[in-house]
Amino acid sequence: MKVLFLHVDFIKFKPLKKALKSVEELPEKDKKEKEVREALVVMTAVEKQDSDTKKIVAKLVENVKDIAKQVNAEKIVFYPYAHLSNNLATPEHAVEVMNEAEKELKKNFDVIKAPFGYYKELELKVKGHPLSELSREIKIDSDGKIVEDEIPRDELLKKMTKVKMSAPKGIKGLKSNVELGRDLDLYIVSEIVGSGLPLFTPKGATIKREIERFITDEELKRGYLYTSTPLMAKKDLYMVSGHWQHYKENMFVLNVGDETFALRPMTCPFQFILYKRKPRSYKDLPLKYAEISTLFRNEKSGELRGLTRVRQFTLSDAHLICRPDQLEEEFEGVLNLIKFVMEKLGIKDIWYRFSKWDPKDKEKYIDNPKMWESSQKMMKKILDKSKIKYIEAEGEAAFYGPKLDLQYKDVYGKEDTLITVQIDMALPEKFDMSYKDKDNSEKRPVVIHRSSSGATERVIAYLLEKNQGALPVWLSPVQVKIINFTDRNTDSCEKFAKELENNNIRIERDFRQISVPAKIKDAELMKIPYIIVIGDKEKEQDTLAVRKRGEGKPKFGIKKETFIKEILDEIKNKI
Repeated sequence: MKVLFLHVDFIKFKPLKKALKSVEELPEKDKKEKEVREALVVMTAVEKQDSDTKKIVAKLVENVKDIAKQVNAEKIVFYPYAHLSNNLATPEHAVEVMNEAEKELKKNFDVIKAPFGYYKELELKVKGHPLSELSREIKIDSDGKIVEDEIPRDELLKKMTKVKMSAPKGIKGLKSNVELGRDLDLYIVSEIVGSGLPLFTPKGATIKREIERFITDEELKRGYLYTSTPLMAKKDLYMVSGHWQHYKENMFVLNVGDETFALRPMTCPFQFILYKRKPRSYKDLPLKYAEISTLFRNEKSGELRGLTRVRQFTLSDAHLICRPDQLEEEFEGVLNLIKFVMEKLGIKDIWYRFSKWDPKDKEKYIDNPKMWESSQKMMKKILDKSKIKYIEAEGEAAFYGPKLDLQYKDVYGKEDTLITVQIDMALPEKFDMSYKDKDNSEKRPVVIHRSSSGATERVIAYLLEKNQGALPVWLSPVQVKIINFTDRNTDSCEKFAKELENNNIRIERDFRQISVPAKIKDAELMKIPYIIVIGDKEKEQDTLAVRKRGEGKPKFGIKKETFIKEILDEIKNKI
């Protein structure tokens, strides 16, 4: 059985004429257009192999209940959709399955069923959150067992992956980064620009800029050397790296005259070319090249989700080119950097996955069993020494080497990778990278591919969902909202606003002629950390009334210099 789940604002359908002669004529009342609002639409195609009605219905009902619960749907619309499969069951069996599923679901939901065997007019509007479009396949194997949607994992995985985002204290329910991005005016996705290509507003761009500045400054302190490399390259470069052979379907390919180019999916080949521009000595290593890189991945449209999965993204990318005897120390240094970054960003609720190759998959992976055995053994040794608790996942490695992936779940419980570290012994050989050792012999370096904060867009999605938009002061697009009590206080507000701006504190003014409570409510909805009100008393005493986000009552009589010092300390220390 193939099933497509759509969480919709509305669906309209109207039977036109029979598609199958065997179906009964509809009563006149059922031939009229029907509209259902706020529903989970279940488009189904019952297939030949779905012979065990009881089992297939049970699994279908289980899936519907699961998704309906996650999206809070109270109405279910069953919509027969033969286009999902070219291996359809008989109409009689399909009707039987749908009738039985409807009977079960009516116990918990309001169920509406579109007529079977009719051509229909169809109009619907799908919601814009990550679970609004999902597809499932339900199979019965040769032993008559239902094939589960997910591969069973070990007990450690079950324990670790129970981690799910929870709402911050005082907040009921969770919004996705799509909803928060809209409500807080941070980013949009435009049809005329294209799916998976978010446009950041000035506020959203501020968050992005602050994260990337923080990462750049921290990496420079730790000895990273920053590069700037092209957004595209000729096919020849990707042939050397192996991306063309193992990753081409995920790349955007361009024909330019007689040459073939591609937008870069990774930075590593470019930085390897920089490494090779002159001879290297063992004394030069480790060499740590870093870049805030704009990258491109040709993601399928059904996989695109807000800022979580996009087609163009920015990665805090780096490649540590080192001697084999330096690998362990450098890997530990990477883990320390990631730990520091996660602490400052407030990233929690993650678990570690040791991602290994699948020796049977010759298309996805470089076919060098000896190299894979050596690199995976090396990574396992480092992870065990670091006492990191991890799960192992076969078939999740990069095409050239094993990975340590930091995994998380979003507000809907969907798993994704936030940050990744890889050990690579393959590409140094492909690019013929070398250095002269102490004995003057040519040796091959080892490379650590790593990101310290992951893709900026995905990190922003995580932070928005984790904090429900209430970002720490240093990341907040607007750090202080200044409100005048009356027009008499506008000059004092303006004077203090300029003082804050001179200290590089991001502010907004609200001098509208509406009530102060209304202004405060607007500022609170925008999750602004500090709201300052200046009235006659504050003007006379040269003080402030300060309302801190999350605290119900304002504090009065706060000295201006005290407030400025405290907020600057918060920003500096990234509290």
